[in-house]
Amino acid sequence: MSLRPRSLRPARPAPEVPADTPIPEQAWQRVPADELVTLVSVVLMAHGFPEDRAPMAAEALCHGDLTGAPDTGVAELTRVHLPAVEGGFVSPGAQPLLIADRGAAALIDYRRASGLWAVGDAMDRAVQRAGRFGVGLVSLRGVGPFGRVGHHAARALPHGMIGIVMAAGGFGDQPVHPLGMAAPAGAYPEFVLDVDLADTARDPQFAGFALMVDVLAGVLSGVADHEHDTGLLVLAIAPTTLRSADGFYRAASAVFGSMLGWEGGSPVRYPGWREAQYLEQCRALGVPLSASVRRGLDLLAASVGRPPLTTVG
Repeated sequence: MSLRPRSLRPARPAPEVPADTPIPEQAWQRVPADELVTLVSVVLMAHGFPEDRAPMAAEALCHGDLTGAPDTGVAELTRVHLPAVEGGFVSPGAQPLLIADRGAAALIDYRRASGLWAVGDAMDRAVQRAGRFGVGLVSLRGVGPFGRVGHHAARALPHGMIGIVMAAGGFGDQPVHPLGMAAPAGAYPEFVLDVDLADTARDPQFAGFALMVDVLAGVLSGVADHEHDTGLLVLAIAPTTLRSADGFYRAASAVFGSMLGWEGGSPVRYPGWREAQYLEQCRALGVPLSASVRRGLDLLAASVGRPPLTTVG
């Protein structure tokens, strides 16, 4: 919260407040990050998510709250993901069908599995293939809502790899063209890009990028032949198959370090820097949640027999 200078004018007397006027709620409260992810995981299991999928899905859903984008975080649990399961649009336990396997590349139909788990699973498969071939590509379709593609791309980072995720499809007149990329940044916080090209498609300079995503994520996966489906391209690249780890580390440090500076009194940072700082703050001080989201989570906790989330501070 920013501090504003006090006015030098005399203060006006406070107006009388009717007795029945409710006291405004505290806008944000902080809860432990691990406790939040655990609760979401338990709630997902109560709605049919297998025990080995729920934690991965919970991490993907909480990603927005942990990196400063709460509109795409746990607020979507009751707004998007649980209704999709209850309405039959998502089948949490669906088993993926491997349609084509060409070593470094594969095509998989996830058969309406939750995208929160399926896209992360596809990246893990791509990472395994990249470990063998230097690059791993998984084209997939048949997934439900998947959260932020940047989070799924970042699953390649612990393996020292570059991750790329793009999606095409959507429902009705609301197409999606998200593009995510994550790369090791050497001595600096990892680079994580997450943009939706649908927001820039009307700009002729960016329309070509949206078309590129349509081809790589939609046409390649075959999703264009299916209504109400989303296709994705998930790619993992192992840099050390092409050059030494030390050489890549030094080069990445030089590239991302050169992007840091100041302009007009404001710090210049690349995508992923601020998110990494925000994540550290959330882990140390707790995750801020709006009052309405906190109330909804406490109700969900009670419904699965768990205590309400702990308030930090």
